[in-house]
Amino acid sequence: MLSVLKRPFFWIGVATSLGALALAVRGLEIDEVLDALAGANFAWLIPAAAILLVGLYFRALRWGALFYPTRGLSTGKLFGAMNIGYMLNNLLPLRVGEIGRAFVIGETESIGKVTALTTVVVERIIDLIFVFAMLMILLPFVDEPGWATGPALVLGISTISLAITLAVAGRARLAVLRLADWVLNFAPLAFRSRLRGSMESALNGFAVLGDPRTLARVLGLSVIAWGCSSLYTYCVLLMFDLPLTYAAPVLIMVALAMGMVIPSSAGYIGVHHAIAIEVLTTVFGVARADAAGFAFVSHALFFLIPTLLGIAYLWTQRGLWERLLSSISYRGDVPRVEPDAPQDAVKADGGR
Repeated sequence: MLSVLKRPFFWIGVATSLGALALAVRGLEIDEVLDALAGANFAWLIPAAAILLVGLYFRALRWGALFYPTRGLSTGKLFGAMNIGYMLNNLLPLRVGEIGRAFVIGETESIGKVTALTTVVVERIIDLIFVFAMLMILLPFVDEPGWATGPALVLGISTISLAITLAVAGRARLAVLRLADWVLNFAPLAFRSRLRGSMESALNGFAVLGDPRTLARVLGLSVIAWGCSSLYTYCVLLMFDLPLTYAAPVLIMVALAMGMVIPSSAGYIGVHHAIAIEVLTTVFGVARADAAGFAFVSHALFFLIPTLLGIAYLWTQRGLWERLLSSISYRGDVPRVEPDAPQDAVKADGGR
């Protein structure tokens, strides 16, 4: 894992976080921030933590639905694997947690790891579409900053285009595989079978985008999960007795979700704080000290709860930590995991 220190993307992320942190603390007086924290009503941490846990549970349910047509996956194992992913993202650079949770659910549920990783990609695509939709809904109600609206429009249109492309690929699976077979004729013979198997697994993961009933369930669970995220954000805002409408937590969520595509150090340190503070101060006129208090508390809570849940789940799965770390390698500038064997193991229809 120490080899990551030699990678440019790691240092780009560190530089981004340090720059964002400098932006976040710009003009802050430590005494004012401490006063804001001292005056906060920390009783709101109880409903905030409870709502965060409920939101994580519904995200685990949604992730399970994305394994279409596989059925019968344990919600507990999905929940544990997902929080291990959040834990790794909080502790390690380059979003290695996305690979980590795919590996963990593959190990605990005998699911092909390429298929599992593909569901994470689909989940991220759906989340970005929701971010785009929420931004469009907010347009009549808040004076959104130009730095958020322009990139969000580009990101949203690009994400929707990608989702349509992947949905078509999932529906036209056989045609895509025939084309892949023709292309793979030019690949070295030793790698053809493995590459073909990995591509087939990936297409299986995209199939959910082409199934209306399952996609409707996924979207419904997404509404609940994002609703919980907005309620969680609102509860933390209420800690500081800020007289804001419900547009505030929604816009903060949109901005933070967009910020997650920016390379940063582990845990989005600095990036989270700078975005939350700038949204609250420039759009809603919140005092900078109160905005900083919100940013630090909201980040700390979301950092601690999934991290502790991930550690607790790892504790119950003896030997998984060693296999997890050994499965992840950094090649070039990105984290990678070894591909599946040509044929995925599938647990379908209640585990038969």
